[in-house]
Amino acid sequence: MKSSVLSGAVETNSDGSPSLLASVERLKAVAEAGACTTAVAPMIDAVIAQAKAVETQIAEQDARIRYLEGLSVTDEVTGLFNRRGFDAEFSRTLARARRNGEQGLLVLCDLDRFKAINDTYGHIAGDAVLHGTAKLLRGAVRASDVVARLGGDEFAVILVDADPALANTRLDPLRGRLDGTLIAHEGAHIPVSCSLGYAVYGPNSDAATAMALADKALYRSKHP
Repeated sequence: MKSSVLSGAVETNSDGSPSLLASVERLKAVAEAGACTTAVAPMIDAVIAQAKAVETQIAEQDARIRYLEGLSVTDEVTGLFNRRGFDAEFSRTLARARRNGEQGLLVLCDLDRFKAINDTYGHIAGDAVLHGTAKLLRGAVRASDVVARLGGDEFAVILVDADPALANTRLDPLRGRLDGTLIAHEGAHIPVSCSLGYAVYGPNSDAATAMALADKALYRSKHP
């Protein structure tokens, strides 16, 4: 009986080793047949080895999935959220505002004369300005706030749980970080300035309306 349990064709992996399922099935059969410990021990080792290999493969696949998911919501030039990432973050922010009765500020930021920067210094320099702007914006807000590049020279900032009465106090650091800043690139010092517009969001806000209000405020800022 024992010899029949240990013999016969066994499903194998590509390297010739028994598959995890086959190893478990044989181990179960040996245990049920009361086979000797010396026969069980190598099967247990095989199962452990297979389990470790499976865990490693799953971890690698999970890491790859996280990497690809990160790419789908991240702007390549700045490392900030892209438009897709921003939309997801703003949806979560509004959901939390509804749950907790919070208010905050949605800020849109356009770089002034960005086309002229590209025309004068080149597109690589333009990318350097975008990257520098992202760093400046990120440094001007809290870790809990959200900064994104929506596209072109347009950025968005979600000031989470911010008192609307203190809007200018919260926006001044953003303006101060950008207006008049010089971003160095290959020996050149490129001046940067921006226009800002904001809208207040709250428990009853929806994303489209808040974006439209902030965009109108931005337009007024650019065309006083």
